[in-house]
Amino acid sequence: MSAVTLHFENIQGRIARARELSETRDLLAELLAMSDFRLFSLCGVTRYAPQDVHNLRDRIFSRLVLELTRNGWNCDSASFGIGRRDTLLMEVARRGLPLTVTRLLEMGANADYNTRGYGDSTALMAARDPEIMKKLIRYGANPMGLNAYGQMDFTYKLLRGFVPGARFYFYNTGKIPFQPLLNNLRECLLSRESVPYDSMYPLCLLPVVPSGVPYRNIIDKRLIDAMFDKQFFPSSSEALSFHLKEGLSVWNYLRFRMGDAISVSPAHFVAFLSCMARGEAFSTPADFSCIESYLEKPLPREVLPRGGISKSLFIHMLFSLANLPPPRLLRWLLLLGRAVRRVALWMDILGEEAFQVVNAAFPAARKSSHVLQELSSIQSLLSMRVNVTDSFGEFQIPEELRAPVLTEMPLDGLTS
Repeated sequence: MSAVTLHFENIQGRIARARELSETRDLLAELLAMSDFRLFSLCGVTRYAPQDVHNLRDRIFSRLVLELTRNGWNCDSASFGIGRRDTLLMEVARRGLPLTVTRLLEMGANADYNTRGYGDSTALMAARDPEIMKKLIRYGANPMGLNAYGQMDFTYKLLRGFVPGARFYFYNTGKIPFQPLLNNLRECLLSRESVPYDSMYPLCLLPVVPSGVPYRNIIDKRLIDAMFDKQFFPSSSEALSFHLKEGLSVWNYLRFRMGDAISVSPAHFVAFLSCMARGEAFSTPADFSCIESYLEKPLPREVLPRGGISKSLFIHMLFSLANLPPPRLLRWLLLLGRAVRRVALWMDILGEEAFQVVNAAFPAARKSSHVLQELSSIQSLLSMRVNVTDSFGEFQIPEELRAPVLTEMPLDGLTS
């Protein structure tokens, strides 16, 4: 980006009154909320490329902070955020303005200021950019600091789905003790106050730690029970295959919990079905028997929806099942046929709310789909691969599929 001269003549009078907290707060709040065009025009920038917009905003606030401090402004004054408890350092770290963050730190801003709030209560929690996080820690930010939920920054980012920020700690374990971060994550997962971010929960269950990093694993039955009770399943094969003890994997324990359930849950049903589609190791005869038995369990008096079920589960299921050989695919089609009929009954009794499917790519169409529609679509598309109709129970099994299907059935289930 070419050199740009900034002009603050239009706001020089307000900058001169920087000692007045309310005046400075209002000035900064107005500038932060301004559109790019208005802000650049105010500061004398008339020509700029689209790719330079973020850097220009960063340079403007970096220079503005310098001018305000020269006129007596206290850079640690807390007057931003929803409750006006955040410092400007927290606000610009949240917005990803590295030059302004550096300027504030060099001018003595408190890198470890903690509002003890329920969200990102420190500048480190507010930061999403790993480079900004590194800079804050270098100037004294404490990665072990807690918010009102008792979450450290690692836990807060992991549960909120801020992946790059959470991964920062995986690759800086030489300077930041990793075990206390994992222990805090476990404590928060087991508390009722922390509600996990669903798509990141598998990472919470089985953190992907680089090789060579020593740590004591936090996974046990209690942690999986907490996940199951909140209607979340791990979605990675590595997490499902992890052994809690000799002979008992996470998947085996989840299958036991499904079989031990008193009543059905739409979220549990879809999660178990999608995990079964992850490979042959998770779709054994015992797994098919478990899900078929689950379909016959009674309905609860009411279903407390945990939020929409992700459409990505069904997309992954479709592409995984489409690659199966015909004998195994036919077994899945028979299961899907039973599932479609049962889900239709459940929705007729419980209503559609607990069965809503959310497509993150099109948030405006949140209620345009439901579990029954998605399963029916998968069933119809897959049935074309084995040349059968959608009316299950009415078609003839192809000759080449008879032997493989029969060999999977128990002997006592055969009749002459």
